Amino acid sequence: MNSCWELFAFDLDGTLLDDTHSLPQEVAAWVSELARKTRVTVATGRSLASAQPHVEKLKINTPAILYHGAVVYDFSSGKSLFTKKIPPPLAHQALDLLASWPVSVEAYLGPQDPEVYVWKVDPRVERFSRKERLTLAEAELRELAEEGIAKLLVLAPPERLFALAATLSQQLPQVRVVRSEVDYLELLPPGVDKGEALAWLCRRLKVPLEKVVAVGDQESDLPMIRRAGLGVAMGHAPPQVRQAADLVVEQVVELVTRVPIGD
Repeated sequence: MNSCWELFAFDLDGTLLDDTHSLPQEVAAWVSELARKTRVTVATGRSLASAQPHVEKLKINTPAILYHGAVVYDFSSGKSLFTKKIPPPLAHQALDLLASWPVSVEAYLGPQDPEVYVWKVDPRVERFSRKERLTLAEAELRELAEEGIAKLLVLAPPERLFALAATLSQQLPQVRVVRSEVDYLELLPPGVDKGEALAWLCRRLKVPLEKVVAVGDQESDLPMIRRAGLGVAMGHAPPQVRQAADLVVEQVVELVTRVPIGD
């Protein structure tokens, strides 16, 4: 096994964060220590506002992948290095389709705007807001599409999201659709995923992908797990994620002994 890993990329929810979406002190201390030895980043579907408190505790030393790869953000400079939005015509088509389904829809404009925009505040988005500690704002989402939407998050029961994902793949195949949690479906700009963003970041850092360790637990993590030199899945990940990984761990801190990096 390669002992000269040059970059570790960690998903947040279900990987570094626990079941309460909190960052355990043991994990934060280990990642901070790891960042003293090599490059460390996060690759998350979370927005800038949602990811920032965790990033600050982790003390990562490398630009982060946010919005499932629609944004690469340098926390040290406070600047976006890469941003991709859903083209307005495509966003309009997606929103028109979503409006006909009994689902809750959230729109994220990107790092420049911390608000989470919704057509209407309902119990599902209220629960989400409390969990993520984000501010909700009611708006006409079709108008926001003209400003550029980084991602759309759809909240609904799992069986409804399966049906919706099938419909989206048939009617709007250009939109990248990912399952980030059992009751979350996310719509991304064409060509966007964590694997593409990781490859972009590696080119910028001049780090070969084969020198990267990528760790995640959901279908949205599959692209980076497959592209990294060492893809790691959490033990609770869906079967297809575990099967794609080179290594499966129950707790992320197991990597202390499973993936040596030297002193």
